[in-house]
Amino acid sequence: MKRSALAALFACAGLAGSCSATDVTTGFAGLSGTFDVTLTGDFVFVTSSDRDELRVLDVASNPRAFVPAPNPLEALSIPVLDRPDALTRDVGFSATGDDVPGPYIYARSSGSSEISVVAAARELLRQVVRLQAPSIVTAFAARSPAPETDEPSTLYFAIQDPDGVFDTDTGGARILRQEIPGPDALLAAEPAPLPPPVTVFCLQPGESILSMTMLAGQGQFAVATRQASGRSGRTLVVTDSGPVADCLQPSAPTLDVSAGFGNVPVRLLVSHPRAEIPNVETLNAGRYLFGIRDESACAGARECSGVLAVDLESSPPGQTARDLSGAPMLPIYPAGGIPTGLALIPNAPLNITLDDASSGVITVPLLGVMPASNGYITMFSAGDLRQFDLSAATARSIVSLLDSNELPVTIETADLVMVTQDPTLQRSVLYEGSVPNGFYRIIYQGGLPGLNSLDRNVDDPRRFEAEAAVAANARAGDIIVLESSEALCAVDLSISAVEPVPGTTRVRFVIPDTQEIPTECASLPRFTVRAGGDQPFVLFDEAGTFLSRDVTGASSYSMPTEYFFHPEGFYVDDDEDPQTPPVPNQALFPQPPPPLHIRVAAVGREVRRGDRYAVTVAAGIRTYILTPDVTAGTGLAFYSLPGPVTAAQNGEADFAYIAYPSADGILQISLQAIYDNRAQSLGFVPFE
Repeated sequence: MKRSALAALFACAGLAGSCSATDVTTGFAGLSGTFDVTLTGDFVFVTSSDRDELRVLDVASNPRAFVPAPNPLEALSIPVLDRPDALTRDVGFSATGDDVPGPYIYARSSGSSEISVVAAARELLRQVVRLQAPSIVTAFAARSPAPETDEPSTLYFAIQDPDGVFDTDTGGARILRQEIPGPDALLAAEPAPLPPPVTVFCLQPGESILSMTMLAGQGQFAVATRQASGRSGRTLVVTDSGPVADCLQPSAPTLDVSAGFGNVPVRLLVSHPRAEIPNVETLNAGRYLFGIRDESACAGARECSGVLAVDLESSPPGQTARDLSGAPMLPIYPAGGIPTGLALIPNAPLNITLDDASSGVITVPLLGVMPASNGYITMFSAGDLRQFDLSAATARSIVSLLDSNELPVTIETADLVMVTQDPTLQRSVLYEGSVPNGFYRIIYQGGLPGLNSLDRNVDDPRRFEAEAAVAANARAGDIIVLESSEALCAVDLSISAVEPVPGTTRVRFVIPDTQEIPTECASLPRFTVRAGGDQPFVLFDEAGTFLSRDVTGASSYSMPTEYFFHPEGFYVDDDEDPQTPPVPNQALFPQPPPPLHIRVAAVGREVRRGDRYAVTVAAGIRTYILTPDVTAGTGLAFYSLPGPVTAAQNGEADFAYIAYPSADGILQISLQAIYDNRAQSLGFVPFE
């Protein structure tokens, strides 16, 4: 931290007269522990947990800089509770559904029963009160007062209550409501007293709350709960209908929307203000409730991950929202890793690049921004409830003939061989959005996995054995090639049978009695088994993982498929004639041409050992992902592990802000300056 501050001072010294005193704080505030971030008005608040404080980035200043302290050489510090690691803000909605910010932001710390209430007005920026909850606070959300009124802000917070804290009922987790008067009342010479908090919702035994978010309905909020086992939980819409006398019985929610999330527990809930979708409809504030599903509910399995949304205006309400195609939306997965945050930005300008490399800025009615633990950031169309498809192409496959060195096959009269895709190779429709991008190799007489360079006893030259577990793919008709580190036998040995060796876990490859081993090959100490006979091909994926040796005929290898993207026209909601393409269970793999003879530029050529058909399968989908360029010299080397993300909700956001615990900083993303599917430094500005 000191080195960065000195570097800033030396930079000013070298540019005499070009730096003012306050420039020293630009981009640097000595953050330490950036676990959460939120934006209200012109300010981005970020935790500096190791120093028990908040820092404030002023996005209205030019250049953007941390708000200075009275000593302009320092950034303003707002002391709060010990080790703050979670923030929320007052959230409200006008009569038209627009975002209405309130006077406060709130900070809490995991394992603490305190909440810091911080005034967010430029002339205040201080903690005005610290609340002491009856027990550990696990989640919170707050509602702004109605515009131009003296109403208080309303803070809802969940506590996990150990038995015995409350002596009037059975104890247990619950949600409390705390009304907080405006800053003027709390900062007066005689501060207004805070009313006591009241219980408004009681949870089931053993249940706690992980996330809360305010909804547009009066007194409505949503909560994500978890049972003590961590493997189950509910997602509920709750309406505050007044204090609850006791928690002898769990409260009934206004609406249980767990089924809309696939009955998978949710670990983060996010709502949204009103958004205008051109030529379609107005998306009312809070219509969709988005949730990041909890991977830990099923040991990280894919079926418990990704972002889903439920429609609170569906009939009945709370069903899985339907995407642009009209079908129930599919989970939006990150490009690896697990989601670390989610922001929904109305009326967001986003730079889009087309297939022809031309680019321009479009306005996305409701943009989803989802950072993930592997460093990638996914942009998606939250209004359309699906990933972007930036490609005009459709699903397709291309087959190319290469030699064993992965070079195009050449002969004297032709420079290039390309076996292009045609109906004889394409054996089934590849539905767009149902097959992932992939690259495969179909190798002629390729080596079988686990059966390469096996040792043999030259004193028993006709004995060829291997462990049965690795020889499962060998069969009669395959080929044995004798070898050493310096030589290969020019004569292949044919396998007539694969037989178990009694009393062992091994099998023996039997060669016909009539087949002689050439004298010059008898002393070669190793052997490899290669595919042969009527199935001479071996199929591998791009990583070199063996998939199958059955690539020809009716029962050949098929790619497992499932829809991960719904293209337009996928679903037609018509009671008289519903039109939904079948979800394929598999897509048959493109077959190679007949193996014995290949036509090459009208000239015959026999296929050779090691020749391979390179099969490229393209999904026809290009999603919008990007990552900071963390290579040396970009200034972003430590921006590898993102956390929560925030952005303005007033429909005028040009930037998003992501907290990076790995860098003790905030990364500003210019939505109009980024490009998809690449690592980049353009469009990113760090503040530390």
